[in-house]
Formats: sequence, structure tokens, C-alpha cells
Amino acid sequence: MKSSGISTAYEGTYLDSYHLDLLTKPEVQIYRHSLPTFIPLQQIAKKYLQTDIRRFLTVLSDHLNAYVGRRYQADQLQEHFSDQIEGTLQRNSLCNLLVFNYNVSSKSKAFPFHARLLYGDLCCSLPTEVVVSCTPDAPAALAEMAAAHTDLFRHVALHKAFSSFSSVGESLAGAL
Repeated sequence: MKSSGISTAYEGTYLDSYHLDLLTKPEVQIYRHSLPTFIPLQQIAKKYLQTDIRRFLTVLSDHLNAYVGRRYQADQLQEHFSDQIEGTLQRNSLCNLLVFNYNVSSKSKAFPFHARLLYGDLCCSLPTEVVVSCTPDAPAALAEMAAAHTDLFRHVALHKAFSSFSSVGESLAGAL
């Protein structure tokens, strides 16, 4: 039997460890593990386990690190930006779909937005599809901000994107 530990981290922050025990004879097979059930372990094993154990572990690690990265971003958003989130941040167990409402505030007003982030690449911690919208009757400046947020969420970690909103709210107030 061969035991492997897989540690995960995001942005230099250690997050979780998982274990994987493999039987090596007569052929390599998974004996037991502590991986979340939604990680596609059987698919990865079918593709790599018999031919390239190192590649198998690398792909598995990529999936786990991306998952904990997405979860970490959602947790950071809830922990540090709850004053901007309206209601509950909705996420599935894999954290590959996040849906939430949020406000960007200026001195006198809060501007509401709705966001839907889909992470189609399960080995990535940034979304592949982002939709940010505001109310249909919103001024053009808000629609432009929604488009800018869409682009920002695609390229920057969620909690870092929210960190950048405080200065944006001040400039928005002058545009409206």
C-alpha cells in the first residue's frame, strides 16, 4: 500500500490536507481516501492511475487546490464584505456556482447589483462565466459599472475585487 497526503493552499495560505491510500498490487487501485465526494476521483483514476501515478496525483491536486481556492474566496467575501452582500451568498458544495446580490455605496446612496459566477473549469479558481446586472431602469453609469465588475470578477479573486470597490463607489457618486 502507498499512502499520499495532498495539502492545499490558496494565495500562500494553507487550507486543507487530504489523504489517499493506494493498493499497488496486482494493479494500482484506490483503497481509501478523504477527498470530497464531488471531486471526480473515479474519472481521474480511470484516465491516469494505471499509466502515470504522478500525473494522477497532479491532476487530483489541481482539482483540490481549485476547489479550496473557490471556497476560500467565497468565505473571505462573506467574512470581510458582509456589509456589502444583500441576503445570503448562494453556493453549491463544489463552489463552482456562486450567486449573490451586493451593493456598491457612495456617500449618500447604495447601488444594487446581482452576480452569478460559474466556474466551468474545475481546475481553476477564477470563473469562466460571469454575469453582473443591475436594475433594468438603472442609469448608464451603473450598467457600465456592472460590465466592469463582470470583467473584474473574471480576472481577479472575488475578495480582492470587492476590496477595490470602496474607491469606485466614491467616483460613481460623482457620475450620477
